[in-house]
Amino acid sequence: MGYQTVMAVPRIADYTEAYRKWNSTKPMRGRSDDKRPLGERRYVDTYSIRKNIWTEAIELVLYQTPVIKFTADDEVVLNYGRWPSASTCQFISRVLAGVGASRVRGEVVLGFTTADGRVIQKLGENEELVLVRSGEGRYGRWQPKEIKTLFDYRINRREANNVRKDVKQFRDYLQGMVKLMEDETMMYGQTYKRVTRTYAELGEVFGYRRELKESMVRVDINEWTRLAEKPQNYNTHLADNEANKTNWALYNMMSDKFYELVKNDQDENTRHQNYWIAFNILFAYQNYVYWIDENTAHEKKLHLASEYLEKYLEEILFARFSDRVFKLVELEKGKVPTGRYDKYVRSEA
Repeated sequence: MGYQTVMAVPRIADYTEAYRKWNSTKPMRGRSDDKRPLGERRYVDTYSIRKNIWTEAIELVLYQTPVIKFTADDEVVLNYGRWPSASTCQFISRVLAGVGASRVRGEVVLGFTTADGRVIQKLGENEELVLVRSGEGRYGRWQPKEIKTLFDYRINRREANNVRKDVKQFRDYLQGMVKLMEDETMMYGQTYKRVTRTYAELGEVFGYRRELKESMVRVDINEWTRLAEKPQNYNTHLADNEANKTNWALYNMMSDKFYELVKNDQDENTRHQNYWIAFNILFAYQNYVYWIDENTAHEKKLHLASEYLEKYLEEILFARFSDRVFKLVELEKGKVPTGRYDKYVRSEA
């Protein structure tokens, strides 16, 4: 499946043409169902065409999903199910002349040229978008029947700076530790600065897990890896909903615990120890921590580019305080939502 195979799929202008294509295409022999190829017959399991016996719509199917439906009243309904893939975008763009489809951070974004200029629409999973012709006859341009106003998240810089101020003392500590511990190394012809820690040093902070052979250990950083981003929500089954609650409870607990380690107002007797733990969390929580022989823990080392420590700190804090740091803004017509900050602003369903 790819560009070469999708180019064998015909462009289809309207319901009449879609019906003619379906009616004139012979079903595949030896199939129990009425399976008719849309492009080359050898790719019938990738591209097929069928008629919906209940609605009379002609459906163009990518694998098992009827992505494009031509209705009898000459509308087109787009719905890619749960598959916002590059193949889906190629399929839509190939069949419907003048409709551009692309993936932006895992979502399908559609572009249309209308009399009022360029229009961008975002199509989510299992969401339908109805298209109509902009002019008379089969040669008018496809455009959304209803144009939705699009929004995107932007950083509220004042509040972002306030969040940074809330942990200024730790940020100063972090910068001092980096200067004390970093060295330079050469990789791919470029020099960069890094911080190095041994497995033994991390083990002193987090302890070890022992789940394989007795001599094999792994630094026990697992509970802190939930800081990487907020949980995804799954709502298909009761079991998924229970898992959602568990995942969100763990995320909220760990993000709160991390903030308690890095906030400004702390008891002087515990501040240094808390900062030291937080420093090691930032170093290890997205690093590749492997199972090793415990006897080699003092020799085995992990490295992290120095710049990532402060970057990870901001990611964790911006996710925790997303209601303060991010604002939802209306986009100008023709602008594409970046979705850059969507993972930070997820909320518990």
